[in-house]
Amino acid sequence: MLKTPKLISSLLHNNLKNTSILRNSGIFYYSSNNNNNNNNNNNNNNNNNNNNNNNNNNNNNNNNNNNNNNNNNKNKNKNNNLQNIKGTHDLFPNEQRIHRFIFDIGRGVAERYGFKEISTPIIEPFELFNRSVGESSDIVMKEMFKFNDYSNENSITTSTTSTPSIICLRPEGTAGVIRAIINESSTNHLTPTQRYYYQGPMFRYERPQRGRQRQFHQLGVELIGDQHPRSDVEIIDMAMNFIDRLGINKSNTLLKINSLGDTNSIKTYNETLKQFYQNNIDKLSPISLKRLERDNSLRILDSKEKQDIELNKSAPTIQDSLSTQCKERFNRVLKGLDILGISYVIDQSLVRGLDYYRHTIFEIQILDNDNIQTEQQQQQQQQQQQQQQQQQQQQGLAILGGGRYDGLANQLGYKSKEILSSIGWASGVERMVLFLDQTKIPKSIRPIGIAITDSSLSENAFKLCSDLRKNGWSSMLSTYNLENENISKQLKKFKNDPSFVIILAPSEYSNNTVIIKNMDDTTQSIINLNEIESFLENNKVLKN
Repeated sequence: MLKTPKLISSLLHNNLKNTSILRNSGIFYYSSNNNNNNNNNNNNNNNNNNNNNNNNNNNNNNNNNNNNNNNNNKNKNKNNNLQNIKGTHDLFPNEQRIHRFIFDIGRGVAERYGFKEISTPIIEPFELFNRSVGESSDIVMKEMFKFNDYSNENSITTSTTSTPSIICLRPEGTAGVIRAIINESSTNHLTPTQRYYYQGPMFRYERPQRGRQRQFHQLGVELIGDQHPRSDVEIIDMAMNFIDRLGINKSNTLLKINSLGDTNSIKTYNETLKQFYQNNIDKLSPISLKRLERDNSLRILDSKEKQDIELNKSAPTIQDSLSTQCKERFNRVLKGLDILGISYVIDQSLVRGLDYYRHTIFEIQILDNDNIQTEQQQQQQQQQQQQQQQQQQQQGLAILGGGRYDGLANQLGYKSKEILSSIGWASGVERMVLFLDQTKIPKSIRPIGIAITDSSLSENAFKLCSDLRKNGWSSMLSTYNLENENISKQLKKFKNDPSFVIILAPSEYSNNTVIIKNMDDTTQSIINLNEIESFLENNKVLKN
């Protein structure tokens, strides 16, 4: 152990590297991370053992202290390197380009169906989702980022005994859209159908998995104010069109559909399920036991636990609980899909994970390669029923899902005796990225580079760069410090980003010409200043 003056002297004299300096009770310690220094310490310890047992004990204690301090320092240095939160990702330009492509396709499809964009806040009252999604749903029970809002705690008008409100990061988009139109009083059962689409980040505190993060992005649509079965068909047709425009292989996708019926049908079915699960209570997973206790048996059908999946194979289906009117409505939806040539599979175990769904619900899934049937296998199917049963058992990765949520607005404060009919879907962008045809994604516009061979032309280059931008071209300098870098360094800094580089050289510039270098094939051309834009257009350089 060295005190400060000796430590500094020792460091200067021995020129030690990789040295950690720590403060403890006003005394400085140092320890080296160099292997040779560690070996020397070990040799010194051996010598101390031979010389004096007492010194050995003291040295061991000091070494232990140094080791502990060393570990603390390493941890401290590691903590100083701040990492992003688990389940979140930084989107660099290439990832942003892919996300933007998906959003642009979604926007184009939505507007083709007459939908307009809406945006709602990322933070919402927790009660909004507690009411809509369901207090016993997985989202509310274990996936919500929620916290107390203390924003008014210093307000003079706020009572000192009042409790802070609970707010949350939105886990999905539908409830926020419905809240917005209720707040705006922009709808009732007599107004024309409203059509909205939205995009943006959502947040769920769950274990990150393939194509799903704690902060993820969704694109969704909501059709509000129409209960006709044809609106269900159009929403599904819109979803299929979206998938097709992304270039996702149709042979790898499967549309699953089911009907939950109306509120009375769901209530009847829930009671039937409750009795079934109580008779098999010893076979339920712990989380499903909690759902049963909360009187929400329907959520057990959506369980991902192996023992629940096995038990659900013998569970009663909802079709037996549907009223005649609900069955007729569902059949009209199926007939509409048949008319449009949309293939589907009725999956009676499909319930979706949110409590607000009524009547039609659906998912578009990507099937694993092991689950996809080849044409030859399909030809071997003797009956259509057998084929549907086999497809229904296939478990793929859901990339889009939705359904009808009649009455949600009424739960959230919509002041009308009439039930406000609504239907929509949402798609997870991160999952879409895994399966879309990336050859369809437009390439990023490559900027035009500006360089000089003489420092006297730096201001001319700066002005040319500005003029090109004003006319719609993407352009950039390799460096702002043009005067102090030669042409070779300037070109190296461009790397492969620009497609063309305009070089200003004194002899050419004095004759109102510039050199334009093709960075892909290294060819060069001398072009008149007033012909630069024509040259770029002829070479198919894209504008922003």
